Amino acid sequence: MTTNSRTWRWGPLLALTVGALSSLHCIDLPKKSFSCSTDEDCSELRGPGGEPYVCVSEGFCEVPGSSDGGDSQDAGTDAGTDGGSNTGSDGGCTQPSVAPTCSTSNWCWDNPLSEGLALFTVRGRSETDVWAVGERGVALHWDGTCWARNPPSSTQPLRAAWPAAGRTWWFGGGGGMLHRWDGSAWMSQTLAESSTLYDIEGASGTSAVAVGQTGALYAFNGTQWSPPSWDAGTNPAPDLLAVWPVSNTEAWAVGRNATLVHGVDGGWVTVNKSGSVDLVAVAAGADAGTAYAVGKGTLFTYANSAWTVSSLPAGATTSTPLNGVWTTAGTTRIVGPGSTLYVLGKTAEASGTPQGLNSIWGNSDAALWAVGASGTIVRRGATQWAEVPGGVTRNVNALWGTDALNLWAAGDNDLIMGRQNLGWSPVAPPEAGSFTALWGSGALLLVAENNVATGGSGSKIHVLQNGQWVTPSSTFTSVVNGLWGTGAAPVWAVGNSGFLRRRDDTGSWVNEGGTLTPMGSTQLNAVWGSSATDVWAVGNGGTVFHRDITGNWTSQKPPSASADLLGVWNSGPRDVWVVGVGGVAYHYDGTSWTSFSTGVAQTLRAIAGQASNAVWAVGDNGSLTFWNGQNWTAQVSGVSDNLRTVWVTPGNVWVGGANGTVLRLQP
Repeated sequence: MTTNSRTWRWGPLLALTVGALSSLHCIDLPKKSFSCSTDEDCSELRGPGGEPYVCVSEGFCEVPGSSDGGDSQDAGTDAGTDGGSNTGSDGGCTQPSVAPTCSTSNWCWDNPLSEGLALFTVRGRSETDVWAVGERGVALHWDGTCWARNPPSSTQPLRAAWPAAGRTWWFGGGGGMLHRWDGSAWMSQTLAESSTLYDIEGASGTSAVAVGQTGALYAFNGTQWSPPSWDAGTNPAPDLLAVWPVSNTEAWAVGRNATLVHGVDGGWVTVNKSGSVDLVAVAAGADAGTAYAVGKGTLFTYANSAWTVSSLPAGATTSTPLNGVWTTAGTTRIVGPGSTLYVLGKTAEASGTPQGLNSIWGNSDAALWAVGASGTIVRRGATQWAEVPGGVTRNVNALWGTDALNLWAAGDNDLIMGRQNLGWSPVAPPEAGSFTALWGSGALLLVAENNVATGGSGSKIHVLQNGQWVTPSSTFTSVVNGLWGTGAAPVWAVGNSGFLRRRDDTGSWVNEGGTLTPMGSTQLNAVWGSSATDVWAVGNGGTVFHRDITGNWTSQKPPSASADLLGVWNSGPRDVWVVGVGGVAYHYDGTSWTSFSTGVAQTLRAIAGQASNAVWAVGDNGSLTFWNGQNWTAQVSGVSDNLRTVWVTPGNVWVGGANGTVLRLQP
């Protein structure tokens, strides 16, 4: 594996904020990222002095005055190790944060910040005090600069969040637990015993209502929570899933089977308890005394003291999941399905993520948050939604980098992101697409794009050089699945239909595979080498090809191999590993192939090593196995998502996969 010096320059697209984060595990906004067309697109982002970002000519948002003229700040000016303290001019993220969870095999979460757990609710007091909570007690806090982990000491799911008076927050969830955050410490109490609390909302800092499972209903008077007296009319009472406080003396709760419950002066009455759809969220409308409640394919409107079924927003159907609703600046938005966010009376907005969203909140039309599946966090500026650092959950297909501070990831749904100082930040791609492979050297990064995944044909290889995407890209009729090289050149690309090309010193791609009879139309899935005279490519049907010192490619297929081979790694011509479907692994010692049991039955999709006695292979359902020089042993990854790529840097091993999963094996 080629190792580059720390003086590699990231360029303008990844001159990320460098703050005192190394021991905090916070995720802050980058100085430069997020695609834009006008300054308005960047207006929700703020620099160290509170100044709004601007849209520079290259098409991304930038802190005013931070331009480096096309040559980024030197990555070598940071601390030499990821464990040191890095202090940037903007101070970075300084709020405390809980360290990431690690598996029993010491694989630790690196992305997303929620560790792949779904986020159910986002609520805020102001633009500098926002919480997102979800599965297994995950709780993330935004302080205006960064997101940080700050969970209570409970693994019960958190579904409700409400800002009370002063700095106090109340959170509710599984087991009827209430958690109070006073700005510096957590306190917990059991409120509803075994009932889940689904929502807490208040009309003021000293008046709120909590609702939950089997009709759980509690009122807060600024000092304590107490259950009011009400007759649910059924036994058991219906689950109450959300609440809207009209005032300190009036509220509406909604729930299972279109349940509507009205509370006035402490007395609660069931208004409706029959229907086929659960109402899961409710929020005030743009006009006083109005509100909206949503459920799957259902929209209720409250006006003139009555609830009515309303027409769905444009694009939604009776099968569309509608999970959250929020009104700000006169505009009501509804979240639910991946990729689309509905706006009442207006055109739907692209949500900035393929993941389903569960909740939305904001106190201005240009500063909105939404959260959802797998820990997704998206933020809206003046005109568009985009994933934020720590909330990126698009599939990761490839990793490449020089060390823990200089690392890239590429994947589905336009995903290109970079890691610097403990945070992964999305970067504006050269164009929309699905990216399959990465290779880099110095100030050069090669990114392979699968056009078929976005309805096109063939593929492209894009070049990022000195922080700028170089045009035009190289276009091919076959899909590119893998890249490997010794530096900027030569670099080999392999793909479908026997595609095998070599990038030369001029940047041209030379065909090395199309005329070779053994290559035929075989799909090639991966390529790796120990030098320019020792390169290996693997593919379907047990295919293995080797490029030797003469520059010729010859078949080296293991005699017993029939399964598709998806990954290859070698430390030299006498130490070659290939892995594939069904957990197969074959080793070549320079003379013959030997089949090995890997300890896993799942498909292995990638392999990488530090040395002949330190090799990792990863695959489906979180499968991960390690070669110690004698045998393969399955390790505990701690995840169930499919793992698609593994990369080794000095001192660390990185794994990427579905839903934005990035794991890190630390020494």
